Amino acid sequence: MGAHPLSGSARAGFVSPRLALVPWLAVVAIGLSSCATIRHEDCPHVDWYQLGVKDGREGAAESRLHEHRRACRDAGVQPDERRYLAGRSEGLRSYCTLPNALAEGMAGRTYNRVCPGPLDAAFLEVNAAAHAVYDVRRRIRDLESSISSRESQLRKRDLSDRDRDRLRSEIREMDRRRDTLRDDLYRHERNLDQVRQRYR
Repeated sequence: MGAHPLSGSARAGFVSPRLALVPWLAVVAIGLSSCATIRHEDCPHVDWYQLGVKDGREGAAESRLHEHRRACRDAGVQPDERRYLAGRSEGLRSYCTLPNALAEGMAGRTYNRVCPGPLDAAFLEVNAAAHAVYDVRRRIRDLESSISSRESQLRKRDLSDRDRDRLRSEIREMDRRRDTLRDDLYRHERNLDQVRQRYR
């Protein structure tokens, strides 16, 4: 077998390091507006290295820098690209581990193909397998919520026979769909176990 794409320390587990203490505005609250990554008034105070670290730890694509540039254009502030990219590279060291690929997928987050070399394909495979499990579990939860809602409606005393029959029919159909999804979940969980075994 070929060499594993991760070092032993990276395989051991993923622990996100704490951000270094910097002025709060240095790591500006990014999700502050639906159309800008940084608030206009915060642009002059950004520590571009620390912002790069933050974006790297979140697995943001390099194109995030262009979004920051657009957000700060009207403030007359240009990003320090060298410092930002250096920080992002540092942040990616924390992000690009297989335990994190698993955690990201199980949280429903997809991969932006940001990890270097052979780790890219491994991260993609683990993340995709975990995301498939997440997606089927989410669909089962949604379906069970719909079943529960209809069962609550069935308990109402003022329902007509027609409405009661309709609700029972809908519940039976949802039960069948849930059984199919449970089969899918078993298959995806087995696939995830096999993928994880390959990279141990």
